[in-house]
This record gives sequence, C-alpha cells and structure tokens, in this order.
Amino acid sequence: MTILHNIQGFFEELRLAGVPITPSQAMDCCQALLQVDWTQEDYFYSALFSTLVKDYAYGEIFDQVFHSYFTLQFFQSSAPEKRDPIIYRQLNAIEQISISGGQMAMGISQSQGGAADSPGGTKNPLDQDFRLDSMSDIHQLEAVFPIIARRLAAKMVRKRNRNNLAKIDFRRTIRNSMSSGGVPIDLFTTKKIREKPVILALCDVSGSVMTFSCFSLALIASLERFFRKIDSFAFIDEIDEVSKLLLSGHPLDLRNHVLKHARVVGASGYTDYGVSLKAFHQRYRNYLSHKSTVLIFGDARNNWFNDESWVLQEMKKNVRKIYWFNPEPQRNWGLGDSRIFEYQKYCTQVFECSTLMQLEKAISQL
Repeated sequence: MTILHNIQGFFEELRLAGVPITPSQAMDCCQALLQVDWTQEDYFYSALFSTLVKDYAYGEIFDQVFHSYFTLQFFQSSAPEKRDPIIYRQLNAIEQISISGGQMAMGISQSQGGAADSPGGTKNPLDQDFRLDSMSDIHQLEAVFPIIARRLAAKMVRKRNRNNLAKIDFRRTIRNSMSSGGVPIDLFTTKKIREKPVILALCDVSGSVMTFSCFSLALIASLERFFRKIDSFAFIDEIDEVSKLLLSGHPLDLRNHVLKHARVVGASGYTDYGVSLKAFHQRYRNYLSHKSTVLIFGDARNNWFNDESWVLQEMKKNVRKIYWFNPEPQRNWGLGDSRIFEYQKYCTQVFECSTLMQLEKAISQL
C-alpha cells in the first residue's frame, strides 16, 4: 500500500469519525506533505493537523484517529517512498479531489464501489441491519463502535457550540442607545444557561432486539459527558435498573451480563411492554422530572398482551421528552403484535433505527 492509499484511507477515517474534510483541505494536505520528511512523525503530524483541522473542537478526535491509523511501522516503511520520484510526481500532480458515493477520490486509482461496500466487498457495517444471524456479525458491528462514538461526540460538540451562541438583547440594546441619540454603540447579549439533560434509558433486551438495545445503550453511555446523569433500565416482562452494570465494565459487555445479573424475566418469560412499563412507573417514578428525557429502545412487539399505553401518557406529563427508537423497518410497524402506533401517540418522536447509520442519526438529535 502506497503513501497515497494511506493518506486517502486516513481522510476517510476522519470523515467517518465526524471531522469535516473538504476537497480543498485534502489538496492542501497533499501539497504540505511534499515539504516535510515523512519518516519524522512530528513533521508528518504537523502537516496533516495544520491543513485538515480547522476547529480545535476536533483536535482530540484527530489525535485518536491519527495514532490508530499511522503506526511506527508506517514511518519506517515510508522512507523509500519519499525518495520515489513517481510518488512525488503523483502527489504534486493532484489537481482535483472530489467526494462521490461517500468516498473521497483523489484522481488516482481507487477501488470501485459505493459507500455500502467495504474494501473486501462485504457490506459496510454502518448499513448492517440489526437482525444479525451470527456472533461474527455482532463482533463486526462492535468493531465500528469507536467510529460511531467519535462521530456522535463530534456532532454533539458542534450542536453544543451552536446552542452556546449568545443572542442580542434588542430591548436592552435599544434602551441603552437612547443616551447616544439612538445609535447602538454597545451591544448587549442574553446570557444563555443551558442545563445538561438527565437521561432515562429503557431497553427491551429480549432475544430479537437485545443486540440493538445493548449497542444503543453503549452509545448513550459513551456520550456521558454531554448529560448530567444517565439511568439505565432493562426489561423483558420484568424491569430492573442496570446502571451499575454499565459502570462495572465496558458497555459492550452489557449483553453478556444483563441476563445473568439483572432481573428482567418475569412470570411469562415473553416480552411484555405493558407489565414492564407499569412496573417502571410504580418503582421508579421518582426518577421522573421536568429535566428528564426518556429514551425507549425496542420494537414494541408485545406478544398480544395489554399495551398499557396510559403509562406513557402519565410519564409524558412529568418529563421533558420521550423518544422511541425502533429497530424494525417502518414498513413493518403496526403489523402483527406491533403496538408502536399506540405508543407513538405519547412520544415526542419515534425513530426508525434498523441500521447503525439510522441509529447514529437519531441519537445525534438528542
């Protein structure tokens, strides 16, 4: 693999991690690399950072991707390429970089295929359906967890920065301008105080959606610094708090621990949203407040039991918002024992999250 392929792959990793890389920035980076010694990590890093990072909020993400992508072996093996006149001419001849199909093309030979295909020709995990058949599929999904977590963190940083922008206090500004003949010499802004929300996550951990729920909960836990507090609950036909299980180890291990250490199976052993919601309301209603946002992860398939949607109606009166994340394709909602439309009446919004890409987009709207 040449330096050109390494650089192109690095651009893609940064974009997947949420760092915006424009074609002009990529071209500047290629030109900067002609001026430095690739075998010197400090020089190489400075050339990349100075041309690709335009907002220091992305600095930490850039460092993580850089150190995971460029190893010591890369710097040792790049010395011959630096002396190769062909590589030098190729870098110097790049006149246009475009983005097509989600990939950044540098005008040099590149593997064909859309964003849904990985270099090996397999399905991109970001477009992988959550209905997985084997542990290898689950492990492949977990392998992209750091990428999704970094991308979500970057989006949350951008959103927080936008929300922190102060607005002009027109009333105070105009009133003060009276002393200068109506000329607004001093601009006054409103002081914006934005409190971090409290998250209550309720996860259906029955066999059909357990991977989806645990993966979603792991993503929420990875964004902990953006929330004041996260309380997590798991259920099948009984509900139990699993916040401590998240704190005791890596979030992705939750799938292996929840059935062993949490009381989520009740009398029937079949998924029962009605019983679980009623039990939550009876035992944990003190968790509800006007600062709380409730997140529910599940397919709303209730095995023909009573849906008890009145519980959501009562919860809605005491919380800020209720979001439901459904791993089923929307075309299947309401079919068979699906009660999603009954619950949707009392939700702020219901998201279709049948793929990782949809889940990431939904969580980024919190």
